[in-house]
Amino acid sequence: MTKQKSFSIFVVLLAAIVLTGFGCSSKTVKTVKVTGKITIDGNPIEQGSISFIEIDGKTPTGGGSIKDGTYIANVPPGNKKVTVLGTKLVGTEPEFADVKDSPMRNKYESVTPLDYSNVETTPLKAEIIKATNDLHFDLSSKVGVGNK
Repeated sequence: MTKQKSFSIFVVLLAAIVLTGFGCSSKTVKTVKVTGKITIDGNPIEQGSISFIEIDGKTPTGGGSIKDGTYIANVPPGNKKVTVLGTKLVGTEPEFADVKDSPMRNKYESVTPLDYSNVETTPLKAEIIKATNDLHFDLSSKVGVGNK
């Protein structure tokens, strides 16, 4: 067999492996779009992230971002624990603290108590059955022992 013919066979086999998803599962997880308002003590959370974590651990976590008190997330249906990390812009700071004339970057501060960002301590739960645009969460700055 010539080198060119051997190389051609190798390329064809490699392409077949890549195109068939060698080592990958063909199972896809259905997600639904979930949106709503998210506040702390009645005030919109400026920005952050929200995660919906399956209570029994059988489906992947879904989640999305928070912007101006509203979130949009793609979530597999099921019973979920909900974690939230909310932040607000509080100013600017040097990107490199010990470098003279360092470029500046935005400085953020957490506005949500630690309990909300930990799956073990979050009091938030939700049952996701279908897509919804009115799943709202009003958090309290006085929740649990993990307060900031």
